[in-house]
Amino acid sequence: MDEALSYFFGQFEKIRCLHKTERSEVWLCTDATGRPVIYKRIHRTCLPLLEKLQELAHPLWPEIYTFIERAGETHLLEEYVQGEPMTRRLKEACYLTEREARDLLLELADGLAALHAAGILHRDIKPGNLIESHGMKTVRLIDFDVAREMHDGAPDTTYLGTRGYAPPEQYGYAATDARSDIFALGKTVHELLGPAYHGSLTRILERATEMDPKHRYQSINELVRDVRYGRFVRRARCFAASFAVLVVAAAIYVLYLAGTHPGKIEELEETPVEELVRHPEELTPDTSREDVKKKEQEQQAPPGRVTVQQVDGGTGSGMQENEKAATPQNPATEPPATGNIAPRKGEIRAHYSHDGFVFNGWTDAYDTPIDNAMGLLNIPPGAWKTWAGDDTIRFFPDDWVIHASVSNTTDETYAAPTLSMTYNDGVTTTARTYEAPPLVPGGSIDFDIPLAGLAIANPTDTTARTMHLELHGIDHVIFGSYIDIDFVPEAGAAHHIDADGNWR
Repeated sequence: MDEALSYFFGQFEKIRCLHKTERSEVWLCTDATGRPVIYKRIHRTCLPLLEKLQELAHPLWPEIYTFIERAGETHLLEEYVQGEPMTRRLKEACYLTEREARDLLLELADGLAALHAAGILHRDIKPGNLIESHGMKTVRLIDFDVAREMHDGAPDTTYLGTRGYAPPEQYGYAATDARSDIFALGKTVHELLGPAYHGSLTRILERATEMDPKHRYQSINELVRDVRYGRFVRRARCFAASFAVLVVAAAIYVLYLAGTHPGKIEELEETPVEELVRHPEELTPDTSREDVKKKEQEQQAPPGRVTVQQVDGGTGSGMQENEKAATPQNPATEPPATGNIAPRKGEIRAHYSHDGFVFNGWTDAYDTPIDNAMGLLNIPPGAWKTWAGDDTIRFFPDDWVIHASVSNTTDETYAAPTLSMTYNDGVTTTARTYEAPPLVPGGSIDFDIPLAGLAIANPTDTTARTMHLELHGIDHVIFGSYIDIDFVPEAGAAHHIDADGNWR
């Protein structure tokens, strides 16, 4: 053994073999300081990728400390990545939520963009090569043993990769390129979402995993744009469709009045269309009819509204338990909850509001569950500059609260109402969970989610900070089960809080 190789092996001590194949072996070791490291013995040389990876030093993959080539073998010492492979989620059926999948796509795409820009393909993206730690807050990509540099034209001659994740061209049908890693990424995330998933990421994942590379995303940046902005385009279309439905409904209603209440038309002649659409409650038909009275009685808010306690503060700072006990309130003597809307019969429905404005109130126009509601809070500088903090971070006022009202008009008890909240302030993500007692038929529950302790990092940056609220239950279809609320630290035309703290 030459002097250089002797020095290399003197830097660590083997503990146990983790993996061994005909191509390589992997050992868990400790270095001179007692730090765990990984030693790899690869039965080939001429691996220019190792030097490139060492120079890139992206946080997505392990840091390469040193390597040496001798006698047709490469010896490599790299960072030990702590955590669990994401195959654990598949074994335990602990599938990703849509939000987790979206974050995972963006995190992996950031690293893959750096790889592809350097002309490197990973070629073995799969759950077993993704290591997660701290509850999905950090994901690392390992095992670059079959990675290679990109080349044009000639098909791959060495058929390496994992079937089920590798694209067809990786097995000699064509040359692999960035679209090959996109295919494996799509397959991986789709599997981690679980077999029953059919949400808003489905279209994106289907395009990413097209068998013909020409029909896939042509670059990782294309995929990122669709993941990051595609949902806003779809929501804008949905809002436009909803507005059109309301306009048509208003026109039909006017025709109804013309036939049944001619006198009402004179009252509407000077009323702008916008008011007809936004305030149809002002155009109430004659309530003397018995069928109308009966319908109004059915729409009265049910008794049994309760206030719930927070049971898990998650990682949020500044959260305090609600000291009020979970006691029923009498709607006959107490005002309804902020933003509460009388539910229809035979459904579990959730409404999310702030300061009286119901973010997903427009979904009440539909008889099928609508779960693509998005709220928007534009916070002008005149408001957030008065908050505690400085120009690097501003903390939400103590009295800011998001209200969630859940009603049950079915004939069954809603066994385990649970509300989860995640919020990204631009730097860190906060997660909280709230639970409530069983919700009996005809009852309702109010969740109050205080924003005290949450913040807007880099408030001069106009990028939206997103809060995701989602109601979970057992064996129930929920109308308005989740909503995304974007906090934008600038003035705008949408609903916002003015400099005096008033809702506008």
